[in-house]
Amino acid sequence: MRSFTLLPLIMAALVTLPLHASEDTEKEVRHAIDHVTVYRQGAQIKRTTTTVVPAGTATLVFPGLPTAIDPSQVRITGTGDFTILSVTHRYHTDTLSGAESQAERERLQVERNSLYHDMQQEQHWYTILDKEEQLLASHTQFTVKDSGVDLTRLIDATRFMRERRIELLQERQAIDQRIGDMQASLTKLDQAMAALPPLRTETHLEIMIHTEASAQTSGAISFGYWMQNAGWDPAYNARVESVADPLKLESIALVRQQTGEDWDRVNLSVSTGTPNRNRSKPNLSPWFLHANHHGARGAAASTAAAANQWLKTQPYNPAVRQVRGQLYDAQGQPLIGATVSVPGGRSVVTDVNGFYMIDVPQNARNISYQSIGMVAENINISNCVMDVALAPAVEVLDEVVMSGYAIAEEEVERGSLFGSRRERLAERAAQAFDYAAVTVQSTPTQTRFDIDAKYSIASDGVVQSVRIKNMEVPAEFLYEATPKLDAQAYLMAHVLDWEELDLISGRLRIYFEDDFVGESSLALNLASDTLSLSLGPDPAIQVRRKLEGHDNKTNVITGKRELKREWEITVDNRKSQPIRIIIDDQLPLSNDEDVVVKAEALGGGKLDKDTGRVEWDLIVKPGEREGLRFKYSVQAPRETPIRLDS
Repeated sequence: MRSFTLLPLIMAALVTLPLHASEDTEKEVRHAIDHVTVYRQGAQIKRTTTTVVPAGTATLVFPGLPTAIDPSQVRITGTGDFTILSVTHRYHTDTLSGAESQAERERLQVERNSLYHDMQQEQHWYTILDKEEQLLASHTQFTVKDSGVDLTRLIDATRFMRERRIELLQERQAIDQRIGDMQASLTKLDQAMAALPPLRTETHLEIMIHTEASAQTSGAISFGYWMQNAGWDPAYNARVESVADPLKLESIALVRQQTGEDWDRVNLSVSTGTPNRNRSKPNLSPWFLHANHHGARGAAASTAAAANQWLKTQPYNPAVRQVRGQLYDAQGQPLIGATVSVPGGRSVVTDVNGFYMIDVPQNARNISYQSIGMVAENINISNCVMDVALAPAVEVLDEVVMSGYAIAEEEVERGSLFGSRRERLAERAAQAFDYAAVTVQSTPTQTRFDIDAKYSIASDGVVQSVRIKNMEVPAEFLYEATPKLDAQAYLMAHVLDWEELDLISGRLRIYFEDDFVGESSLALNLASDTLSLSLGPDPAIQVRRKLEGHDNKTNVITGKRELKREWEITVDNRKSQPIRIIIDDQLPLSNDEDVVVKAEALGGGKLDKDTGRVEWDLIVKPGEREGLRFKYSVQAPRETPIRLDS
């Protein structure tokens, strides 16, 4: 058995035509896309074919490739009893329509050029007549020295000038008539050329592989190349059957492409890699400590700064032509209606989940993020995906302000979102179907999902959902509520060891059984050891907050005022099983040493002195109510304005 030659070539030095082209036998080879690996921005395309390689030297021509391909980055591999001598490329233009009318268009254009030249000649004659008119007008004095006006000469001159001016007028009218006729002829020629079918052409790249074989042989050839106008965004479907079951998380890739070639029944892989991203290690800058006197807001600002720290170290990347991502605050909540802009381009506004997408014009080097009440950020355009956290604008208040929401006494009867669905579970089980298998390959810098199915994705930019994998994730389910801001109790799923799940920040659609609960976001760059997912409010859990104590008095001796407030929070569980719920509220904070805030009673709650947040962890049995009370006081000089809940 004869050995084969495998030559991977990077086309580093290409010429338009090979030196030995006249000696080679050119053979056009049919080829098709076999495999596509889609990255967050960009795609690696692989084409394969099996062909007969002629004996001697030959040129295998691979036609019909998009001109967006960079020929210097095409990687060629081949197997068989032949040798690849060199690789070159050329561009081929096909006439799609209008070729038969080209000769007529050229004839009409020659006629039009001649007619336009004649019009210019007539314009020159107009100029000559104007000069003669000026000459006549400058000779109007007919006198004889010492004898006055010569009447005979005056009469002759007047007759001559009258006759000549009549002739000039008639010549001008004739020129106007000829120019008008020519202009009409030009219009007809333009209409005739416009009525001809337009000449439409299409240019393709052709890769030319020059081979040498001792005898005719069969060989397999493949070549890969990079295309920029493709990519994918992560999305997830989170499904909860019941709080006793694991969380089912479906990972989806939203794939789109506008590479100029359709992907017809190709093997598809999705990679978390970012080849366009800067690969250089950032260097540390000197770190100076500054005192922080802004309490919770300062902590939030530090959290947001930490989230953006890596992005701010990245240099400008001129290859990025479009940026997308998500804006959120320091707590990971999406910022709705924030403004994202680039110099020389249009501005966009984030959607209800904080997502944005913006095109980057040439020479734009940075991107600006702004939202009301937040510190604006201006960051180098370094990556195709840029998720940014905005810190709250720090303000030092001169007074302590507390505000609350009144809770209506009326209750609206609504069916529980988490009621029994046994018959629908059975129906779903009967209608269940299988997805394509997915093989996961991990490297130190990326994870690749090879999908065992053929996909067809047109080059039209339309997003196509590609399922990556399903996961059953152990989660701790509990309720959380902040009745000062919202009377609803939200079901939360807390996931441990989420780093092992190969997740990326993206959109999250939440379902409970067959019901679509809502859409949220997976902000992993703010997640800690525990990943928390909000599954939406449960109307079967009622939380109320009511002001029970209100006392304001002034000490006559010290001149200080003391304001006391007492609040009651109740939780009603209308479900058929016990629930665990985390309630949080807050005490005011003071930035004035003369204003003292004291926790009188917390009802078993835990106080964070830095933020003023108080947290209660309750177990509420089915059909029962649990209540708690907390009380605080504020002491301040009489002249210091203090406003609390009334």
